[in-house]
Amino acid sequence: MSDASDPKPLISPADMQVVERVLNMSSGYVLDFSNRSFDEFIAHEVGVDATAPRYSIDGGSKARRLRAILPSLSAGQQAKLLRAFLRYRDSPVYTGHDILDDEWKGAYVQIIEGLEKQVSDANSTYASSSWTGRRTIREQVAIVRELAPIALGEIGELADLVEGKRYNDPVTADAIQCLRELHSQLGELIQAVDRGKLTRDAVEAIERNRQKLIHYLQEGAKLTLVAPAMTFGIMHILAWLNGVPVDSTMVSAVYGTVVGADALKAVAKKSSLAGG
Repeated sequence: MSDASDPKPLISPADMQVVERVLNMSSGYVLDFSNRSFDEFIAHEVGVDATAPRYSIDGGSKARRLRAILPSLSAGQQAKLLRAFLRYRDSPVYTGHDILDDEWKGAYVQIIEGLEKQVSDANSTYASSSWTGRRTIREQVAIVRELAPIALGEIGELADLVEGKRYNDPVTADAIQCLRELHSQLGELIQAVDRGKLTRDAVEAIERNRQKLIHYLQEGAKLTLVAPAMTFGIMHILAWLNGVPVDSTMVSAVYGTVVGADALKAVAKKSSLAGG
């Protein structure tokens, strides 16, 4: 996926200083949000679970988590979230007593408009694209923008959960590696959309890894022992994202491992042989 290799950050370090100044992030806070209201705000505006461990690697304060959340979003989502913060800051609900200088506000709005321009420029590029997929290029772009960030977050969370269980079988290890590859591919896909460089090859590469993941589930990878609903949801999202039908092979692979795990638990309760 060379089109998306070595991408430039959507928000530069200098622009991030403006964002942090406007959102009062210097002491670990974000405006006047409590932890709960911050989490609810992020979930409502961009559909991201701000409590996920991957956003707290550098610390659990609201400011540190926001610094981790922003780079994970597409240009359109970043613009949406930053505008939402500004609307909140300007509303009567905001209890802070600091006055936002017009110069800082103007610089902040300019950052948002720059992100929105990236989306607009990308859309203009797509108008003359030689896309050869099943959907129109605009349909695929809209779906990637909507679903890829959700899949990105869920796949990262699932990989962390399964890895945390420290299973030592090679099939589960291969499945975790496949999840990591999918996570990387989805990040590149989001960046490609932001820059007007979405290709059918990029989508098909993700589909190949989805098929590999189905194979690992059939071979006994323990993803469904840890998070069956999340695993099943991820497979559905990837199928829709890639434009392929949700086939019976996928359903039977995931459902079969869930049922098998439940059956083993029932046997373990009734038989001393199961316990080893």
